[in-house]
Amino acid sequence: MAVKLAAAMGAEVTLFSSSNRKREDAKRLGAHEYVVTSDGAQVSKQQGRLDLIVNTVSATHDIAGLLMALRLDGTMVLVGAPEHPLPLPVFPLLMKRRAIAGSGIGGIPETQEMLDFCAEHRIGSDVEVIPIQKVNEAYDRLAKGDVRYRFVIDNATLA
Repeated sequence: MAVKLAAAMGAEVTLFSSSNRKREDAKRLGAHEYVVTSDGAQVSKQQGRLDLIVNTVSATHDIAGLLMALRLDGTMVLVGAPEHPLPLPVFPLLMKRRAIAGSGIGGIPETQEMLDFCAEHRIGSDVEVIPIQKVNEAYDRLAKGDVRYRFVIDNATLA
């Protein structure tokens, strides 16, 4: 959703991912560039380019390379919630007055604003609808990273 929203707002969007698996999805969602974070050369090319990074990763990960992609006064906003604290590399922050911020989902007014924006721009979530009978299979697939991008249980199958 972050890619779709940013693209609809007119931003030049660069999507960072740990592998090439989501490259085609990134283009379909509106990303202009795709960077594989396990490829140091690709990450290095991003140094000092970005004003804002919306970091959605909920797993422990190295943020040092991502911070280096920010330009002077750039900000990384964390919206994912890793189980363990992330190491905080201080020098990338000090060198270019970079900042790290956090953001929750917002309240009712922000949610309504986002829903109105999505309706105006015909933006919807990418989901896979499943019957309740497949919830265990869905859980196993989720653990393997085999879902694009959310499972939704069909309430009609709860009976």
